[in-house]
Amino acid sequence: MGAPAERGGTVDLLVEAFRLGKPGAFDAIVRAHQDRVHAFCARMLSDPEEALDMSQDVFLSAYRNLGSFRGEASLSTWLLRIAANRCLNRIRQRKSAAGREAPWPEAGEDGDGTGFQPAAPEAHGPDRVAENRELGEILSNALARLDAGTRWMVLLSDVEGFSYEEIADLAEVPVGTVKSRLHRARMALRRLLMPAV
Repeated sequence: MGAPAERGGTVDLLVEAFRLGKPGAFDAIVRAHQDRVHAFCARMLSDPEEALDMSQDVFLSAYRNLGSFRGEASLSTWLLRIAANRCLNRIRQRKSAAGREAPWPEAGEDGDGTGFQPAAPEAHGPDRVAENRELGEILSNALARLDAGTRWMVLLSDVEGFSYEEIADLAEVPVGTVKSRLHRARMALRRLLMPAV
């Protein structure tokens, strides 16, 4: 599922403008996608600072390779594929260096952190804010317990709204494999979240 701008062809025009050497074209691409790429990296890496570095790395790679972008998938899909591959490589490096993945960081007292923040309903009372923060922390901790190879599929499917076909293309596996992995991951999340609900 691409960003609305992509459906209208805006991104195609930006890619073409970049290829033609138009000033500011790549900056416009970064502005259009930086929040989404950073959020994805933060959820994958469980570390907002490392996610910022990784996001920059993703866009540096995109800058170097945008000339070979064929447009078979949307630009956001292509960027998230780069992000997923980079994040998975980083997690593998962490595991080999430390023998385990770093824990998911807790949200600070001021609410900062990489946890999910469910959208607050119209009533923004303190009880509702505290409840949403707690729910976000519970969900973040449950996601962190999934293996990284499955977590990114869950994030792409359930957070980013990618189709099974898009994820299968990214993972270079059959659609049936994506469905079965997501089903197992969702069942594991259900078990992890059951005590909290």
